[in-house]
Amino acid sequence: MSLGYDDSLYSGPARHPIGLNPNVAPLSALTADEGRLNDSLSGPADRSEYPSGDTARAFADLLADRGIKVTGAPAKARAAADAEPLATTLSTPLGGLVERMLTNSDNDIAEALARQSALASGQPGSFEGAGKAVAATLASLGIDTTGARFADGSGLDRSDKVSAGLLTALLAKAADPQRPELRPVLTGLPVAGFNGTLRSRNSGGSPAAGLVRAKTGTLSGVNALAGTVVDPSGRLLAFAFLAANTPGPEGAEKALDKLAAAVAGTR
Repeated sequence: MSLGYDDSLYSGPARHPIGLNPNVAPLSALTADEGRLNDSLSGPADRSEYPSGDTARAFADLLADRGIKVTGAPAKARAAADAEPLATTLSTPLGGLVERMLTNSDNDIAEALARQSALASGQPGSFEGAGKAVAATLASLGIDTTGARFADGSGLDRSDKVSAGLLTALLAKAADPQRPELRPVLTGLPVAGFNGTLRSRNSGGSPAAGLVRAKTGTLSGVNALAGTVVDPSGRLLAFAFLAANTPGPEGAEKALDKLAAAVAGTR
């Protein structure tokens, strides 16, 4: 038998503007293990340059292991209009994907979710379509996007622009009891000193340990921390700290963690 694969759901450039980078694979609607070339589940890793083709070849190997011989190399193809599915599988529910994306700062999931949002709203599954979909969704929630720009889903594009006000407004909206569908935005945030990208930050005896939940943001010279914390009186507070032109991530992260700890101790 021959094997064909269809990766045509997305459009536009597959390579992120950041270029070849261990933090994100080329964007494809057909990808296995986020294009990672090792056994890692998160963080930077060498990536496949052709995720869809490598995924199809991996599937061909699985078929061969089960006694189904594939003739020739897998090639791009479209299923016939009257083709019948032999099997289907469902992903983790959307809320679970959002939580994993936030906890691990997973750029690949972020880009995929942005493209799926674009397709669901009638936009092309491209960087441009994703940016328009994100902006429209935030506006529909009543969040002021004045001055904001969304060039991708992961935030790796340096032409992205968001404000501390936008981030805190989104966090507050996610805490609204009338918006339960947004709750994964809060439950997916890493917990200081406990898991994800905050596992080693504000840990130990810090007043923020176990109380601060926040998403990190890191580019060369740019660092951010936005999330929530329960203060000593039991209030849920939202915060966002953005820093530009930082000399390096270590000092910037320590400073942001001190700010978050100060919020945790606010009375």
